[in-house]
Parts: sequence; structure tokens; C-alpha cells
Amino acid sequence: MSDPFKKRISRHALSLSVVVFLLAGAIGLYISTVLKEQHVRTERAKAVSLVQTHAYHLQSLLEHTLSSNYALASLIHEFGGFTRWFPRVAQSLHRIYPEVNNFALSPNGIVDQVYPMEGNEQVIGFNQLKDLAQGEEARRAFTKQEMILTGPVDLVQGGQGVIARLPVLIEDRWGGEDQFWGFTNTVIKIEPLLTSVNLGGLFEQGFSYRLSRTDLPEEILISEQVSNGFDEPVSVFLELPNVQWQLQAVPVDGWVPNSLIGMYVVVSLLVAGVIARFVFLACRMHEQKQQLAFLLSEKTQQALSTARRLSSTLTAIPDPLIEICANGTVTDLHVPSDEAEIYNCFKVGEHFSAHLPHEAAVVLDNSFAEALRNGSHRGAVFNLTIGEVNSWFEVSVVCNQADNLEHHQSYVVLLRDITVRQDAEEQLRVAATAFETQDGILISDKDNHIIKVNKAFERISGYREEEVIGQSPSVFSSGRHDATFYQAMFSQLEETGSWEGEIWNRRKNGEVYPEWLSISTVLDQQNKVSHYVATFRDISESKASERKIRQLNYYDSLTRLANRNLLIEGMNFMMQDKGLYNRQTAVLFIDLDHFKDVNDVWGHKAGDQLLQEVAKRLSDATRAKDTVARFGGDEFILLLEDVDVSVNPDRLVYRAGHVARKVFKAFERPFVLEGNDYQVTVSIGIAIMDEASEDPLEVIKQSELAMYEAKNTGRSQYCFYKASMQERVLARVQLESDLRHALEHDELQLFVQPQWNGMREMVGAEALLRWHHPERGMVSPGVFIPVAEESRLILPIGEWVLRVACAWIAQWQKQEMTAFILSVNVSAVQFSQDDFVDQVQRILKEYNVPANSLQLELTESMLAHDEQDIIAKMEALKAIGVLISLDDFGTGYSSLSYLHRLPIDQLKIDQSFVANIEQGAKNASLAESIISLGHSLGMEVIAEGVETDPQFKWLNDKGCDLFQGFGLARPMPVEDMLSLYRNTVDVE
Repeated sequence: MSDPFKKRISRHALSLSVVVFLLAGAIGLYISTVLKEQHVRTERAKAVSLVQTHAYHLQSLLEHTLSSNYALASLIHEFGGFTRWFPRVAQSLHRIYPEVNNFALSPNGIVDQVYPMEGNEQVIGFNQLKDLAQGEEARRAFTKQEMILTGPVDLVQGGQGVIARLPVLIEDRWGGEDQFWGFTNTVIKIEPLLTSVNLGGLFEQGFSYRLSRTDLPEEILISEQVSNGFDEPVSVFLELPNVQWQLQAVPVDGWVPNSLIGMYVVVSLLVAGVIARFVFLACRMHEQKQQLAFLLSEKTQQALSTARRLSSTLTAIPDPLIEICANGTVTDLHVPSDEAEIYNCFKVGEHFSAHLPHEAAVVLDNSFAEALRNGSHRGAVFNLTIGEVNSWFEVSVVCNQADNLEHHQSYVVLLRDITVRQDAEEQLRVAATAFETQDGILISDKDNHIIKVNKAFERISGYREEEVIGQSPSVFSSGRHDATFYQAMFSQLEETGSWEGEIWNRRKNGEVYPEWLSISTVLDQQNKVSHYVATFRDISESKASERKIRQLNYYDSLTRLANRNLLIEGMNFMMQDKGLYNRQTAVLFIDLDHFKDVNDVWGHKAGDQLLQEVAKRLSDATRAKDTVARFGGDEFILLLEDVDVSVNPDRLVYRAGHVARKVFKAFERPFVLEGNDYQVTVSIGIAIMDEASEDPLEVIKQSELAMYEAKNTGRSQYCFYKASMQERVLARVQLESDLRHALEHDELQLFVQPQWNGMREMVGAEALLRWHHPERGMVSPGVFIPVAEESRLILPIGEWVLRVACAWIAQWQKQEMTAFILSVNVSAVQFSQDDFVDQVQRILKEYNVPANSLQLELTESMLAHDEQDIIAKMEALKAIGVLISLDDFGTGYSSLSYLHRLPIDQLKIDQSFVANIEQGAKNASLAESIISLGHSLGMEVIAEGVETDPQFKWLNDKGCDLFQGFGLARPMPVEDMLSLYRNTVDVE
């Protein structure tokens, strides 16, 4: 290799290493940039988490502290504007809310009471509505009738703080609109507030921060601690009563230290240098390999030229060539590329028989003996299985002898693959055997004269071979096919060279039979027809079987009417093949009303007899071209003949209604079952199928929906399908799906409505289920409870309600609310469970709850079901100690004797009776009678739906024990109820 060539390669290695260094350096710098951005994202995420934590504590503390305003407002409202209780209550609240600087009351916006008074004397007489600094937001609170957090402001008593004002309305004693009383005020100084939540801890942790109010046109700074700039801060917003605060923070040293950036750059350059060095060394090694390869190629060029000439000579030989010495060892082997598998049979250096079957080795051994005697031998044949192919070879052997010395003898063996020839001979033998198959075969010449038949032909047709030779196949014609049929057959034979199909022919004895016939043409070397070959088989038995199968597949075995398969095929034919352009047909879905009663009373045999009679009457009530089908069970479908509606669009509607009335007329006569007359009615749903219909099952579904609509409106009538029916079904399905989602994702809530005694003391509450749908908003229990009962989702919902209720009771027991009773509604589906009592007992034990603190409310309509089961379960619950309340009393028409046997603790007067107390003496007497009945049976009586003071007073005067309703308290979250309970106790 010349020196210039070496220098060129060395320069190439150096250039490549420089390029690699620059590329690796660029990639390293890019990765450094990515790492820097990742570092910034990570630090910002940490900062956001930290800021959110401080913001959450600040917002939670403010919300907790400002809730004291609602307690003061409730007491002002409760006492009608009198505030003599304020110092004592404010003192209690100050212990609960230590962050509050002072509480104040300002009737008509003028502060007249404050606690603590010490240090806040200057506040007395302060007019909030007319103050320049605070008046605007005080007036805004008055206008919106909502609590507003004002600040930061300079406090009259000194320092900066925030003020939460809540406008208070009290009832007009003359029944007019509620009147504005004034404000309750909670004043919080900013500096102690921020110290309580340790906002300065952000700076101690290396963050500059800034707290400001942002809901005003100009941002107001509340507090900040900033060092070294405030670039690209993270922000968290605090949503407070009608105001918005923002907390921002940024690391004191910035998001990325400069030292880290420098380290990234240095590491990138070092890595790029190492990679470039490795590339340079690799190029040098490659250059050395190229030099060695060049020298080796020059030395072997001549040897390769000689080998190519020898290889060309051997390649010209198309068959395997083997050289074998006198002792049988293979010394050389040449095999064409298309027969490379032969290498597995002859291994150089091994005996020729080492890898051959015994039969093949014997053939070669005999061939060598013949070649030794005669100098050569050919014609011997043997077969080998190479891979998965069985191949045949013809052997040619030449014996070479040197100086007539035996030990110098050798054999040259040529193997010729004759597999194709052997296969052709085999196929001829197979064809001769196959000709005598079970199918009849007939061969005719180009003029269609029979020249050959097989034994099966004689057996099927009855003709002997000598009787048909020279005849035309037309002698077997049955006469069932016209000339057009045979012309089409020969036209197809001429065009495609084959024909296949079903044909009827005649046997020698005159019997006509069906056969499956296949005809193929045979072409000569000039590509002209020389022969026709026909094969056929008798299909008489298969045709009979086909008829039976069709009967089973398309007809109902009991009524002999068309079944579902035939009906749907017919509808598909109308939709797809016929098209129904400007035409319509109707589907009538017929269902027997109360068919189950027949099977239950007279048995299934009578039920089958009734179905057969119904099928006969439906067939008599329709036309011949109408389809009557049994769709399943006691469901039948009428598919009317399609009619043209281009002139009269209502033609089909009129006819469908007419057929429905004929069906009703046919069912007016009673059926005779087991010697007894039995009157059957039907409900019919009708759907129209026209050119826009695409799916038969969809049309049937529409007619079924219409049938259910007919049942819902009273049975024994017909109803046409409307899109609104489908929409109601879809809405109900969607509601059920949403309810399952709500159960899985905790969207259900449990509210409570307090229950009061005659002295307006809260003694208990009723747990009420609420569902706040993320899209629909609050869903009424009257909407989703029936769906839950139908889908049996009420079971897991009911168990969840019991568990939540018992968990609350367990907490109340620890808070000195031992006499407080919580009522839980129980569905009829839930109560009918076999293990319901065990479930209640298990949950009570799990939460360690006294049984007499839980009261189960059962509806009066539930008592109409299994009487013995209900009594047994009630007694089991009473044995545990659980209280039982009978809800909606007076609406379920229950028997008084039955009621006397039930272990009920409480009767609940339905709100419909309470609402009508003031409307007449009759309604009032009903409520009074229920109270008297409950007391006479030893039961406690509670009235629900109490909405006015006159209702409360009347019921109290009549001896009603407990009261519940909007006039006393609306359903509320449990936290609000507990707060109301404690406030009531404190006030007392």
C-alpha cells in the first residue's frame, strides 16, 4: 500500500474524530439544557407543593375562624334581634377561635357591642356603611346579602387586619319580607394570622414570598419577604368569602444555580473528548485491517481463478456426481444447488451407506458389482426421503481401474432425479383406480357421444356400459329442464371450461331423481375441446334431509308458525333485496297478558295448548301473504304484506290498526283449557318498517317498546312506536349507569333532617340520601331511588347508608349525645334479603353502636308483601334492640289487625295529612285520629312535613310527640346539624 494512501486514511480518521467531538459536544450541551429545564420543572413543582401547603393552612384557618360569624348570625335570627347574650357567647367563641382579634355586632351598620372590650373601645359607634375606607365593601355585603372579607385595612383600634362582615336578616313580625338587622363582624389582625400559619417559614426554607389581594382592579399587598429579585414566581390563589388572595414564591437563589450550569458544560466537553478519542482509535484499527486484507487478496487471486474454472465445469453437470473409492468411502461430492439436500445422504470421508436406507445401499452395492464386471452400469432405481419429500433416483456407475490393481479402483456415480417420471406413472395408476369411485363418471368425445362410463354410473343410472356407448347424454333427460337450461349449460362450458349444478335425470326404470353434476372440458394440443368428463352423484337423500332441516330451522315445532330465523330472513329480504321504495310494512309485536298464570294454574301442557290455539286464531285474522311468527315464549309477531304509500301515506297505519282490532276481536271468544273457559287478552305494539330501516332486530325492538307502552297504559290495547319511547328507555339506562358510577366514585351524600320534641328540642334526625350529579346537578331521590330498587343497586347503597349512620352514632356516643336517635329509611328490596337482620346486627357490632340509637323506617306499603316474613324480621330486629318506625302512615291501606301484631315503636304521619290540617275539619280529624291510634297502640307518633307554626302548635296541642319539617329545619349536612344542636344546647 502506498504512503499517500496511508496519509489519506490518517487524515480521514482525524477529521472524523473532530466531527464526532463537535457533535457529541452539541448533544451534551442539548442534554444539559434539557436537564436544566427538568431541574427547573422539579424545583417549581416542589415550590408549588410548598406554597399550596401554606395557602391551604391559611385558607383553612380563615374559613374556620370566619365560620363564627354564622353562629352569631344564627343566634341573632333565633332571638329576633335581641343581643343580650352576646358577651357570654362571644367569650365562648373567642376560646374556640383564638386567632380572632375581636367579635362585634353592628345593628344598622353601627358597632354597638364588641368583645373583648379591652383595647377595642374606639370601635364603639363606628359606622361601617359611611366610612370612606370600609363603607364600599360594607355596602356590597349589604347588597349581596353574603359575608364579605374586607382588608387589609387600617383598624380603628390600631394595626392592619381583615374584617369579615355577615349581613343578618330577621323575620318581620307582621309576616312581611325579612328585614335587614345589621352585621356580625369578625376582626383578625394580619400579623398574628400569618404567624399562626408560619408563613415566614417559606423564607426560612429559602423562598421569597408575597401575599396580596387580587380581586380588586389594583392588587393590594398584604405581606411580603423578598430577597434577590422576584422573577417567575409560582402562584396559588385562595378563594375566600367574595375575595381572592394570591400567594407567590420564588427561590432566593433563583431556579437554577450558576454552578450547576457550569458543571453541565464541563461534563459535556469532557464526555465529547473521550468519545472523539475512542472514534480516532477505532479508525486507526480499521485502517490496519484494510492494509492486511489488501495484501491477502493479492496472494489468493490466482488460486481463486483456478477454483472458478473447476467450479464452472462441475456446475455444468445437472445431476449429483459422487466419487467413491473401492472400500466404499466417499472421496468427493458435487451437488447442483437445487438438490443441496443430497449432502445429508453422502458425507465425504464416510462410507456411502452410513446415511442411506438399507434398500438404497443394497441397490448401490449391486450397481458397483455390475460396474466392476462390465466397466459401467445404469438403470438401477432407489428412493430417498429428503426432508418431507420422497424422491426417486436413477443410478449410472463407471468403474475406474489404474494398472488393474484392485486397491486403485474407484467409482464415479451419477444420480438422476426421476421423481417426476415416477409420479406420472403413479398418477396413471391412481387415475385408473379413481375412475372406479363412488361417484358416477361419464366421458364423451367432442361431439358429445359417450365413450366410457364407470361401475358407479351403471349402479346409479341402471344402464350397462354397452347400452350407452355411442349414445348422447340426452337419453337420461327427465323432461324437467327446458332448452334454455341446456343452452346456458353449454354456453358456460364453452366460456369457462366447466359447469356444476343440480339437475334432474331419469333412471333406466323411469324413476326421476336429483343429482349433483360437474362437467369439465378436456383440451388437446391445439387448445380445442377433445373430450367432456362428467361426474355426478345421487342427492335424493340429502334433499330429503334438507327439507327436514329447513322445517326445524325455520318453523316453530309447537305452533308450526314461522320462527325467529324465518321472520328475520323475510324482513332482511324486504329491506335489502326488495328495497321498500315508496312502500312500507308493519311489524305487530303481540304479547299474551298474564300468560304465566296459565302455566302456574293448569300446568305447561295447558300452556302449550293455549299457544297452539293462539297461533291458529292469529293465522285466521291475517291475510295469506302476511307472516305470522312465534318470536319466543308467549310472544308473537305479525309481519304484514308491504303496501304502496306513495299516494296515501297513512294507508299502512290504517291497515295495521285494522289488523290489531281484528286480533282483539279474535280474542274476545274464551279459550277452552282443561274443560274450562279462559279469557286471554293481548297487548300489541306496532312499528313501521320502510326504506329507511336497516336492521330487522331494531324494528322488532321498536315494536316491543310500543307493546310495553300498551301494557303500561292498561293492557288489552295497541300502541304505535314513537321515538320518545326509546328516549325514555335510554334515559333510564343512562341514569342506572350514572348511578353505578356514583356508587363507585362516592358521589352519593347523606344529609340529615332534625327531629324535635314539643319544646323544640332536637332529639333525633332522619338520614336522607342525596345525589349531586357532576353534570345534572342535584338529582331528586324520587327519580333515582326507583331506578336503584329496580336494578337492585339499592342493596349496596342501603348497606353504605347503614354503615355511615352507625359511624356517626359511634362518634355521637363519645360526644355526650347518648339519647340522640338516628332514623334510616329501608327499601322493600333491602328488607326482603334473607340476611338483612344479620347484616344490621353485624354493622352494629362492627361500630360498637347501641342498637336503641338506630331506628329503621319502613313504608306502610311494604306490609302488603309476605306477612310472616315481615313479622319474623321485625321481631328479630326488636330482639336486637333496634327501633322500628312505620313511615307514610295512612297512605298504604294496611289492616289495623295486622298493624296491631307488628312490633312498631313509632308511627309517622304522612306529610299529606299535615299539609291539609289548616284546610278543613275533616283533614284535621284524620291527623288527630292517627295520633290517637298510635298512642292507643303504645307507639310514639311523629309528624313530617311541618312547615308552619300553626301546624306545629295544632299537632302539639293534640299530643303529637315529635315533629319534622322545613318549618323547623331543612335537610342539611351532618356538620351543620351538629353545629345547630350544640348552639341550641348552649343557648339553653
